[in-house]
Amino acid sequence: MTKLKEIKSQIAELQKEAGETFKRDKKAAIADITSKMFAYNISIPELQKRGKAAGSASSTSTPIKYRKSEYEYWGGRGPKPKWVKEVEEKGENLEVYRVQEQITQ
Repeated sequence: MTKLKEIKSQIAELQKEAGETFKRDKKAAIADITSKMFAYNISIPELQKRGKAAGSASSTSTPIKYRKSEYEYWGGRGPKPKWVKEVEEKGENLEVYRVQEQITQ
């Protein structure tokens, strides 16, 4: 049993040491990041924006397939917006609102 107590004591000491090392390393990382943000004039919102774009699966937007107005459009995927449902309820043809493909050279 004393062997088990020794091992548990060593585990507790190592966990304490790991926690202290983590805190020390984290402080150093924050200081490094802060100094680089200051040196390159990087703001927190800039970092948040970049993080979302880089890590997001939907960083590429779906092209607009249907447009009723400047603020009412739909890519044809996912839930139908309210304006599309209203068009369909009125019996109108949704194809009237289809966006023509732009050919660029």
